[in-house]
Amino acid sequence: MLSALRSRVRAARDLPLLRPLVARADLVWWARVIRRAGVVDLDYVSAQVGRPLSEAAAVRLYVRGGYRRGLRLSPLFVDTAVGDHLPEAWRVPALYAYLVADPRGLQVSPLWNAAVYGEAHPDAWESPGGPLGHAWRARHTHSLPFGPDATPSAAAWPRLAQAIVEATAHARRGGEVAAAPARIPLAREMIVALGPGEWDFDESLAEAVAFAAAPGQGVAIAVMDDRTEDWMLASLLSAGTPRVRVSRRRHDDASRAIDELVRTSLAEVVVVRGPNETLTAEGAERLAARVESAPARTHVGPVWRDGDGTLAAVGAVLGERFLAGHPIEDLAPFGDEVSLGVPALAGSTFATRRADIDAALVGADPASALTGSAVVALDVESRTRSMVTAPSLARPDVEADVDAEDLVRRAGWERVTHGPQPRLRRPRRSFLLADGSTVPVLRWALRTATPVGPRAEGWGDTHFARALAAALRRLGQEVVIDSYAARNRSTRHLDDVTVALRGPEPLDASPHGVSLLWIISHPDEIVAADTQGFDRVFAASAPWARTAGAEFGTRIDPLLQCTDATRFRPTGRERNGGILFVGTARGILRPSIVEPIRAGIPVDVIGPDWRGWIPASRIRATGIANQELPALYEAADVVLNDHWPAMQKRGFVGNRLFDVVAAGGRAISDRVEGIDDLFAGAVRTWGTVPELIGILSGDLDDAFPPPPRLEAIAARIRAEHSFDARARALLDAALEARRTRLGSVSDDTTRLAE
Repeated sequence: MLSALRSRVRAARDLPLLRPLVARADLVWWARVIRRAGVVDLDYVSAQVGRPLSEAAAVRLYVRGGYRRGLRLSPLFVDTAVGDHLPEAWRVPALYAYLVADPRGLQVSPLWNAAVYGEAHPDAWESPGGPLGHAWRARHTHSLPFGPDATPSAAAWPRLAQAIVEATAHARRGGEVAAAPARIPLAREMIVALGPGEWDFDESLAEAVAFAAAPGQGVAIAVMDDRTEDWMLASLLSAGTPRVRVSRRRHDDASRAIDELVRTSLAEVVVVRGPNETLTAEGAERLAARVESAPARTHVGPVWRDGDGTLAAVGAVLGERFLAGHPIEDLAPFGDEVSLGVPALAGSTFATRRADIDAALVGADPASALTGSAVVALDVESRTRSMVTAPSLARPDVEADVDAEDLVRRAGWERVTHGPQPRLRRPRRSFLLADGSTVPVLRWALRTATPVGPRAEGWGDTHFARALAAALRRLGQEVVIDSYAARNRSTRHLDDVTVALRGPEPLDASPHGVSLLWIISHPDEIVAADTQGFDRVFAASAPWARTAGAEFGTRIDPLLQCTDATRFRPTGRERNGGILFVGTARGILRPSIVEPIRAGIPVDVIGPDWRGWIPASRIRATGIANQELPALYEAADVVLNDHWPAMQKRGFVGNRLFDVVAAGGRAISDRVEGIDDLFAGAVRTWGTVPELIGILSGDLDDAFPPPPRLEAIAARIRAEHSFDARARALLDAALEARRTRLGSVSDDTTRLAE
């Protein structure tokens, strides 16, 4: 009922005559919901705007656009903390989105764990405002909750209230605040530079809170941006946690702010986290432990990754950031090593004994100024959220026991005397295939449309590329995977073959080596120019390949999506009677899921953004590890599936159907040309909602072939439509293109055709 009402309201917003009326009604409704929750801190709001306000005026200012300009109503609620987890949280005020959602499992601030708080106070779930409102109303008797355990702060509410107002007023006026000298000796202190480009500042603060929660550990935070909220949160954390120190410094000199916090520390080991970088509390503890177990004057840094996912540095070698611009897969030659000795460190994230810092920390690579032994922890990563700045290595001519050339060889490279930097190449190698033929070992780059970091785990393209990479490696090939941001990385001249896995974003042919294009989704966005420059073009639809090829005047060969047959295969699980869907809401009303639920059919949904579309009771989880999918698919009575409209219209069959059937499962999908022939009854299709409801309301065992027939279908899918089969097709295409290019401009081309 609620989702249907919301659908009608959304539709009204698209009508020009009704849009202004709906917008005004939205403002009134948002304000009413927020005021009824009783979570507004008027002193905090007044300190932000510089004048006293009534609650009605404060809420009105917030809903009329103040939420977009950084105005906040509660020190316990950080809008960005819930923005990625609630539908429309970026269109509507995030506080409103939280108050009308089921609060279970939602985090609202980096300073306290609202989910844990709710578990400790069960009445909070049904309290006005959920755990947020419950905690706010309990502040006078229990103070504010803090930390991963959401336990009451050691400081009473009046002290915290004073800190909130003073910090907020200071941030509005501007001006720096020097670091307070440490008063508590610590075993470890994490020093965090909170940079101006740190849009995920709440994640950084959450990791700092987690680090400071451990006995003997503390945090020092330099706030280096003008956001009022950042300084308030850091000051509130410091007021409520004695092992936290803060400073407020200008944003153009991070190393100076870090150096100040290091010099005023009393910790035995300091873990420095540079500005706008990611470093988990667990990663910081691992770096500290590595230092504590090493001899004196040993400095440990993480693998440093750039904003596009490539390596920014693995230490410094011969005055350069080692392996800068290389994909992360280029660490594979080091195998299971967890510590790599290097001549010097690079960047601004590292751990060391405070007594071993004998020089000022300056520039973009302050870690390079440390003298002694340098070690990179290959099992710890930090990542710059944007793009790294130009290097400023303090010791370009460092002499060390580490042989720089040996590091290059151990990384699997040999130097060449010409070509773009870095002047490297892989030694010539060959591989004996199972059919007895020998092929050269080529370096493949799989280009994707995926983002960088944890968000990429929710993209199907991420897992598609990984499965294809694994299949190519089983053919003896070397494979790296590029995010969309790394599609033009500086080291692409090292790649022999590029496969553009075309999704929603354009990917050009590489100017180096062979380029293959595989169009796996969003065919409506493909034009003739998108296929130019590639040696071969493939598409995951036979009908579209025919029509588009004729229209573009380009040869396009069908190469359907597929499954990872090493993972998706039956294991003998019995069906559990459940109807399952795994995927996102896409911000739309997906009838294949919403309509059965409306009809009273119990569909279990696993996905991150379904709140507001379906009852919370039908959301089984907001996510699931990819490796758990085979068991779910096999055990479900049936798995629901649908396609993007453009894919459905043009005959692009999604890979979920291949996965479900290969695992021994059964699926119901919207109708796409080719499904019936491909899956021979293991996938039932529908064209109208009544058809879908009719299938789901009947005996599902009667709707599908008997078990022996399903087993045969599953075996055929695994044999004919596996990533291994697709990898062999791509390898053959690449070798054919190499033979065609034989004798062209580069020696690399010649040797790859051998």
